[in-house]
Amino acid sequence: MSPSPLHINELPDVSTTSSSDSSSEDEVDITERTDIPSSMQPQIERLRLLRTLVAQSSLDNKRDMYAEHQRNHENPQRQRKSDAQKRKAQIQSRRDTLGASYERSRFMEYSIDQVAKYEERKREREDNRERGFTDYAQVNQKKYERDVAKIKPDLAKSKPDLAKCQGEYVDDEKAVTRLAKHVRGQQEKRAKLHKPSVEKEGEHVSYINQKNARFNRKMNRAYDKHTQEIRDNLERGTAL
Repeated sequence: MSPSPLHINELPDVSTTSSSDSSSEDEVDITERTDIPSSMQPQIERLRLLRTLVAQSSLDNKRDMYAEHQRNHENPQRQRKSDAQKRKAQIQSRRDTLGASYERSRFMEYSIDQVAKYEERKREREDNRERGFTDYAQVNQKKYERDVAKIKPDLAKSKPDLAKCQGEYVDDEKAVTRLAKHVRGQQEKRAKLHKPSVEKEGEHVSYINQKNARFNRKMNRAYDKHTQEIRDNLERGTAL
């Protein structure tokens, strides 16, 4: 009995079989394959390390983005208020726990030098505290004392020994440089605060400073169209 002829439709699809085999191989991660030759193992290990670093970097970036988002949407004033309330609650809890020995425990946390420096700063703040305007002499004296405190002169060296220098006294170059720098800073500060008024030629000056000029311009934009006739009559002298 002769075998029946094989039709072309019954032949196996070689292209489909090969593509399915190749796709199954592609689906397997190269770092998990067992048929990798030993000569490529260092490259495979480096690939694993790079993938780990990429994943960790992506995780860190997401964490930083979330932290920045939180910082941008939080209220600093509310955060400070919450921290102050937490500190107050901790102090109250500690006071309730220790009772009468709470103040003594606070003193144990600071040294004698720290307490002395704190008391000195407290006295300085009390002395420098503004107590209201009395006269310009007191204001100038306060300003002079603040400037001297900023410069921090060496009063012991600033008094010349006339017996040694025989009437010729040379100031310390560092002290002179420090004083000159302070004076230049004061001049720049005054120049920023007191800018000369720039008046246009032919402009009607109806202001005393730049802030008043800006206010007048706003008023003019709002009311000039309603008061133009009245102002013209006042200028001509026919208003009355």
